[in-house]
Amino acid sequence: MISCFAFTSFGLISFDGKMRKKLLWIFAGFAFIFYSAILFAEENNVILSIIRIASCSIFYAIGAYYLFFNKNKYKFSIILSGVLLLYSIFQLFRAVNIYQLGESYVFLQNSTFNNWFLIISVLVISAISIGYIMLLKEVDQKTILRKNKIIEQDKHKLEALNQTQNKLFSIIAHDLRSPFNNILCLSELLSEKVAVTENSESEEFVDLINTTAKNTLSLLDNLLNWAKSQTGELGFSPEKIKLSKVIHHIIELKMSQAKAKNISLHFSPIDEIELSTDKNILGTILRNLISNAIKFTNPGGHIELVTTTDEHRVEISINDNGVGMTEDTIRKIFDLTTNVTLPGTANENGSGLGLVLCKEFVEKLGGHLWVESELGKGSNFKFTLPLNISKPELAKSA
Repeated sequence: MISCFAFTSFGLISFDGKMRKKLLWIFAGFAFIFYSAILFAEENNVILSIIRIASCSIFYAIGAYYLFFNKNKYKFSIILSGVLLLYSIFQLFRAVNIYQLGESYVFLQNSTFNNWFLIISVLVISAISIGYIMLLKEVDQKTILRKNKIIEQDKHKLEALNQTQNKLFSIIAHDLRSPFNNILCLSELLSEKVAVTENSESEEFVDLINTTAKNTLSLLDNLLNWAKSQTGELGFSPEKIKLSKVIHHIIELKMSQAKAKNISLHFSPIDEIELSTDKNILGTILRNLISNAIKFTNPGGHIELVTTTDEHRVEISINDNGVGMTEDTIRKIFDLTTNVTLPGTANENGSGLGLVLCKEFVEKLGGHLWVESELGKGSNFKFTLPLNISKPELAKSA
């Protein structure tokens, strides 16, 4: 009796986490009828036995119905349903047999049918126990397969998105950079022509076009490099370079930007330093740090680059006498989530990406970047790089 209630309750509450309300109402209704019938026939043992057996038969039949018509159609739920249905029919035959015996019925005495009932009941209980274990295992396996299918679909979607992303990078790297390079070349040519005509107003507008194009191209480069860095697609090609040569090249590129604000860029290396690193990544770091120094230095100011070295590493500092920063700003400038985008001394705009990119690139090269600054007294950005770095070391530091 207890097992039939427990089994049916468990079946109706369900192994797939959904409660069958209609079947539960039927179950509750039959339970009420069953207990009411017991109260009316409490003094008649034969009728009590018939009521109990018939009730078990009905409750098992409800469980069989639920398992058979379950929408997931698990193999073991159908097998269990068949076992329960046969056992339910067997219980009804047993109830009829007891009714025919009447008062002469005594449980487990002088009845082959009762002996068979015990044997069949033990087999059914064993089968139900094993069947439910196998059913739960089958549910787990189907759940895993379903989740794996979802994961596979998500994987295909991610691959499609990745292809779209790569296409976007390609557009940024080639289709967008090329027109800006053309604009830069044309604006420089136009600037030279305007300088000959001595038209100061035209020269001012042309210089503005040139500066805007350079800033936009720099932003595109930063976006492309940062995106490559985040997706692990940033190439790394270490080579022996002379540091002073790389720095002089970057200063030449930034000289027009500095002249526009009458800022002096000074670099006088004491010793020739050679190191093994990625020339392009180092150039990106220097270009962004020098641009940042120019942006926050007042017109007429100066920026100085200093390099020092020991047996293992080189230290490069970009020191300006600009507006400086508070400690709170220093804590935020290397964090992209804070989105610190302060205007420059000539109201230059920025994305806040340059310094974040510099920090990531320095770390990828096996170095460390920090800043020393005081409000109103300028800033000194410093970073160290190992004199020699290999690809395994790069992967480890990244």
